[in-house]
Amino acid sequence: MLVSVTERTREIGVRVAVGATEGAIQLQFLGESVMLSLVGGAAGVLVGVVGSLLVGRTLNWRMQMSPGSIVIAAAFSIAVGVFFGYYPARKASRLDPIEALRYE
Repeated sequence: MLVSVTERTREIGVRVAVGATEGAIQLQFLGESVMLSLVGGAAGVLVGVVGSLLVGRTLNWRMQMSPGSIVIAAAFSIAVGVFFGYYPARKASRLDPIEALRYE
């Protein structure tokens, strides 16, 4: 996300120049971060479920998956997205619009 903020400095500058609030910009980047982590978490859960089923069938083991473990995996994924998305979102919202528009 930090790289995303750096790459999109000009866009952020335009948004601030036309009146976007700090909260709106923070919400945009935190939302993107959470969505990316949710997609990654869902892919990870899917790979884990399919992988455990394949291993169970291949080795003739009984496999049990609890819904709680899937919920914990999703919650951890969201937490990582918020944790690593907060600083870049805060940095983006505090950019000076003049400096951001001059950035290239």
